[in-house]
This record gives sequence, structure tokens and C-alpha cells, in this order.
Amino acid sequence: MSFKFSTPKKRRRASISQQLEAMGMSPVNISTRDAIVGEGSEDDTDNPVEEEIGNRGKPTYLSSIKNVLSIFLIVFEHLISSIILVLPKSIITSCTIVCKYIFSFFKSNNEIYNEYLKDNEEGEIFSKIEKLKNAKSFEQICGLHGFQSETHLVRTEDGFQLSVHRINPEANGFQSNGKSVFFQHGLLMTSDVWCVMLETNDNLPFRLCQLGFDVFLGNNRGNKYSGKHERYSTWQKEFWNFSIDEFAIHDIPSSINYILKFNNIEKITYIGFSQGCSQILSSVSINEDLNDKIDKLILIAPATTPKKLSNWLINSIVNFEPSLIYTLFGRKILMKSVMFWRGITYPPMFIKLIDIPNKLLFDWDSINIDIVQKLVSYYHLYSTTSVKCVVHWFQIIKSKKFQMYQEERFFNPFEYPTKNIKIGKICLIYGMSDSLVDIDIIVDQLPTFEYIKFNQISNGILIKNSQLEGQEIIKENYKVNGLSNNQQLTIFGVENYEHLDLLWGKSQEQNVKI
Repeated sequence: MSFKFSTPKKRRRASISQQLEAMGMSPVNISTRDAIVGEGSEDDTDNPVEEEIGNRGKPTYLSSIKNVLSIFLIVFEHLISSIILVLPKSIITSCTIVCKYIFSFFKSNNEIYNEYLKDNEEGEIFSKIEKLKNAKSFEQICGLHGFQSETHLVRTEDGFQLSVHRINPEANGFQSNGKSVFFQHGLLMTSDVWCVMLETNDNLPFRLCQLGFDVFLGNNRGNKYSGKHERYSTWQKEFWNFSIDEFAIHDIPSSINYILKFNNIEKITYIGFSQGCSQILSSVSINEDLNDKIDKLILIAPATTPKKLSNWLINSIVNFEPSLIYTLFGRKILMKSVMFWRGITYPPMFIKLIDIPNKLLFDWDSINIDIVQKLVSYYHLYSTTSVKCVVHWFQIIKSKKFQMYQEERFFNPFEYPTKNIKIGKICLIYGMSDSLVDIDIIVDQLPTFEYIKFNQISNGILIKNSQLEGQEIIKENYKVNGLSNNQQLTIFGVENYEHLDLLWGKSQEQNVKI
């Protein structure tokens, strides 16, 4: 049996979920979006700017209420933060005591967490939780896991100074295999997120170091490790005038070129999470020479074109004009009050302050991350970035296109030419319950591969394996041996996993092995 698509109108190839279903396998659990790509439907290429202009000036009564409520919430949070900032420390301490008392009545099925609520500081596990939670630097985090690390300074062409952390296998007592791997974090994160699992072997950078890889971990401009510029200070708005475009044009190429030169090698393996995937795909699509410097891309939770947010109230903020967003949040750091709340909030309460917005925004239940692990990971979840970067993401969500930043609404923005990517080995790893990732969209944005291999993981165990052809489905021949070295796309779908689960989920050690 074969399925081919050849119609007079321009059509896209069958989606991954359709191909799996045609083979009799369980289709990938992907939520539909307003305009599904990769379903064999007509490829509508309406100008998003014309659509936006056409819809402008027609606000409904309900949308106006949503906008007013959204603005009220933002202003209210600013007001509360300002009031608490001037409160005496004694009042804040009293509030913490009240929170502890309230949380003492809410037991979980995790005994370690219950002991934590009792302020039990005895035992190695409680000591490690507190030390990892309060670690101020990447070096401290590595030291708590028994590893040494280095910090390297990478200068970009536009004057930023980026910190790149290194975990050298030879410095940690392991034999080098001569290969290097580069990790890149996601939005509002730092390199810390890769190494804060309580169990050392659950952290992928440490496992790779043990196997002899020279591990480098990048940091985006504007986060706590990359807050230097040759001309601007962080209090100047010029410092924060960057979006995903600057990551693609400057940060990624500069970091990779530095590593290649430092180790005198020709290629590296790139591992990205969330926005870290978007950064490399955008970068290699516009920097042709970068394709020859990467032997493999491993993209974890690759959200290049996220869907609209699940909460109607918060989703209205996405539709705000950039000028209104800049008025509400300024043109510098995004939501710097998060660090203030993190510093004064009782830890179990802070977990709730993360889980509840994640549920409202993305419909994440966060049940695959152990509650004790959250006590550590959530304290390293947020770091600074620019408001412009988030505005850029809002533009991508609205247009449903992986595009460059749109300076003026009357000019059609440039869409990243990801079809031009020439890296032959790409691995996509995504949670099958992740509302931000549509695997059909991602695959459709990539160049056509000779073969696509899909693997389904459940509880850390590989349960399904299939071979898909890029252009047509041939059921009798879908298990193909001897994949071409330069035309291989491998997909891992992890059952019941959401976005952050792929960093800190309970079965992380098994997933790392796979």
C-alpha cells in the first residue's frame, strides 16, 4: 500500500501523525491548531500583515474586556511588588511563618517533601536540596555534583560578552574521546537548567563528560551570566534591544566558532532545548557556513512556531500591539519582579506560583516532575531576557510563521529559510503532551529527508519503532536498514511528557540512556 500526494494545487506531504496512523501504529498525540500544517491541506500563504490590517479596527466587546482585564493584572502585579518591596522585613517574615503553617496541613505522597515541610534539615538529601537550590553559580552547581567546570568569555561582533561554561572530561578524571558537544538553553533560562537534577547521572552534561565528550554550555545575551557589553550597561535600553534574530545572527555563530577554534576541531554536536532549538535552526538557515560545522542536531522540545496560549485572558496579551507591551513592561528586562518573588516566597509556595501559571498558560499539569525536584529546578528556571524577545515570540504565534522580528506592521517580515538547512543528522525529542510543540509543523519546516525514523518512549522504555519515508508511505517497506548518513531524521516522542518534563522528568535517567 502506498500513499502519494499529487494534485493540481500546492499541497504538503502527509503529516507524521497521518503516516503513523496509516501504518497501523498509534498516532502521535498532537493537539490540532487553528491552521494545521502537514495535513495534506492547501498551503494558504496569505500575507499575515494584510490579515492583521484587515482585522484591525474591528474589536469585539469581549476582546475589549479581555484586554482591559489583562492590563489590570499586569498593573496589579507591579503595584503589589512595589508595596511589598517597601514592607519591613518583620512583616515578610511573619507572612512566611503563616505560609509554613498553612502548608503543614497539605501532605503529599512524597515522604522527603513531607519531611521538608517540617523543616527537617537532617540527612544528605536535605543538605543537597538546599545547596543546589541556593547555588549562585554554574561552578557551584557542578561542584555539588563532584565536577569541575570552567568559564570562557565569547565576544560577539556587536559587542556582547557571553559566558560559555565548559566541563572538561580530562579535568574530571575521564579520558577524552576528542568530540565536543554544545548545549543551549531555552527562553528565560541559563546553562544552570541542564545540571540541577538531584541525581548526578540524571544530568545529561555530566553523563556525556563521563563518556569523554568535551561539554560546553552556552548562555544568551542578557541572562545572569551574559550581562556585559563593550559599550552599554544593563540599565541602558540599547543593551536590551535584541530578539531571536540577534541570537541567530551573533550569539550562536560566535559561540560555536569559539569552541571549534579553542579545541582545534571541525565539527560539534549541538543540543538545544525549546528556544535553544529555534536559535540554531534560525542561525544555520541564514549562516550557510555554519551547516558544515555541526555534525548532528539534537533538538529537545523544539518550539519554533508555538500555538496560541490556552488561557483566553493571557492569550489576549499576545495580541497586544508591541507599543502597548512596551508601555506595560518597558523596553529593558522582562518581569524582573520574578527574582524578587523568588527571594521572599516560602519554597513550597513558590512551586505553586510556577505550577499554576504553567497550567493557565500552557495547560501543563507538571506531574512528571518530582515535587522534591521542583524545590531545586524551579529556583533556576527564570533568568533575565529582553521584552523585545518575548514580543518577537508573540509575533511568531500570531503569524504562525517562524519569522524574523517585525519592526513595522506594514512590512512583511522575513521568514527563516529553514528548508535550506544542510545538516544531515537531526534528532527531535518532544513530549507527546506538550502543548507548545506540534511535531508536524517542525518536520514540515525542515528540509525533506530520505527517511524519517519515529520512536515512542513510555516510562523510559522504547516501546515502538518505525521507519517513515519522506515523500511517500510504503507499508511493506517501512522498516529500512542502512540509513543514509546524510539524510537521517530521528524523532523520539515521549508519552505523557510536557515541555519541562524533558529537562527534569522522573524517568530522566532512562531517557538520558536512550
